[in-house]
Amino acid sequence: MPIKVLIVGTDVATLTLALVLEQAGIDYLVLEPHESVPVVAGGITLHPTVLPLLEQLALKDDLLFFSQPLEHVDILDANMDYISSHDYSQWQTRYGSWTRFMSRPEYCDMVLNKLPESKVLFNKKILRISTLEGSETGTFNDEHGRQDSILDSDDLEKQPPQLGVVCTCADGSVYSAHVVVGDVDSRIERKVDVTQQPQQTPQSIMRHRRSGTGSGSSMISGGVSGDRKDSSSREFQYFVSGITEPLDPQRIPLLREDTTQLRLAIDAKSSFSWWAATMVDNRIAWQVTKRVSLSEKSSLPEDGMGDDPNRILHQISPSMMCPLGGTMAQLVLWTSRFQTSCKRWDDQRVLSKISSSRVLLLGEACRKVIPLFGQAVDESILDALALGEALFNLPSTELCDIKTAFELYHKERGSKRDAAIAEARDLDQLLHSKRCLRSLYRSVLLNYTPKYITDKKNDAKYAYRPQASFLSLVPDYGTVPPNKESLAGGNVTRDGGRRIPGREKNWAS
Repeated sequence: MPIKVLIVGTDVATLTLALVLEQAGIDYLVLEPHESVPVVAGGITLHPTVLPLLEQLALKDDLLFFSQPLEHVDILDANMDYISSHDYSQWQTRYGSWTRFMSRPEYCDMVLNKLPESKVLFNKKILRISTLEGSETGTFNDEHGRQDSILDSDDLEKQPPQLGVVCTCADGSVYSAHVVVGDVDSRIERKVDVTQQPQQTPQSIMRHRRSGTGSGSSMISGGVSGDRKDSSSREFQYFVSGITEPLDPQRIPLLREDTTQLRLAIDAKSSFSWWAATMVDNRIAWQVTKRVSLSEKSSLPEDGMGDDPNRILHQISPSMMCPLGGTMAQLVLWTSRFQTSCKRWDDQRVLSKISSSRVLLLGEACRKVIPLFGQAVDESILDALALGEALFNLPSTELCDIKTAFELYHKERGSKRDAAIAEARDLDQLLHSKRCLRSLYRSVLLNYTPKYITDKKNDAKYAYRPQASFLSLVPDYGTVPPNKESLAGGNVTRDGGRRIPGREKNWAS
């Protein structure tokens, strides 16, 4: 029978996965513990790596409406003196589309509106995830032998014995599927209860051996091989982000620009850094970051900030200048508390192992990418595509095939995830190092690296512009063609390498 997928939580990765599965014709159901999509305020950056896929998913018109092109990021010191700039101005020509900036809540709402209402259920707090792996086939039959849809649910007492994965919710409802995928806040790894190991059929064992993967490995919640640890210190980063209400362009002239103006400020004398960016509708997205370094023997920061944004907001000095004009304290005042959120990043956070081969963490739940210049969001969207492809190409719902699909997914995303982790970490250390020699090295590297070296590095990274093989391919008109890894569905139409007027204009609007 066709694969059935339960998705727990609604963030960028899981909602994008739901839309990918919807377009692929795969049965799925989203269970969100809250009464609406949780607001994680702040802006996100979407690079050319993911824009062809989003166009395939019929999100292009919405993106053009809710986002703005981003041509460059200015890097300043605490006194607003220029340090360097990160240039995106040629990416429309080289990679076929602008980098675009928008709010995270609007991205989630944009994707959510593409999903059938019946496929997204709110107020579904997961109490327990039971993996009843007593059969390789994992079919879901009622007492009359019918194979019911994943959308069917009832009280646990009324349900016949089922196989695969069963999610029990606080309201008494029960949902069954072959696999469960969770987001960063789902905590599903803590709720998994493996009750029985499956017996494999000879046919499935042979197919699993031919795939070149082991049959007994348990899946881990993401690629952690790229996580390097410093044996002598540990760093926490607290990110408080928000989006202001619409502001008066007369007061902040940069709001008049039709492209996003994003400026990052670095304070060499404190543990703070911050950025602000203009958005559509005359709003400003902002973020303040506080770094806390600990010795190896320390466990948690003594200030106990947790996830309360007020603990950081109260430490913002009235003299902390906003890179767009005015002060950061003013931006905080112009931001509703409902549009403010706080997250913590830990450079030595140990990612949990999952004891079931039917449960997987996705996106920001399975990696530790510092949220810098859009890396985390891009990787979450690419994770959703890779997992969707793996499930679409699943030959059967036998457990060994599910294991193989998950392993192929990890193989596909592992090296790219590790590269993103390393790149984000290295750039963060380069920008925020307090050492004099490091600051000099930063200035030389950012301002005097030959352009051809920068272009070569960016070309290698952004030539990866994958598209879903099961959807109609969209044209790609970048002068730097997509690499072979991007062409899962065949050769992307390039019209003989010529640029076509019209699409360029649309993406630039």
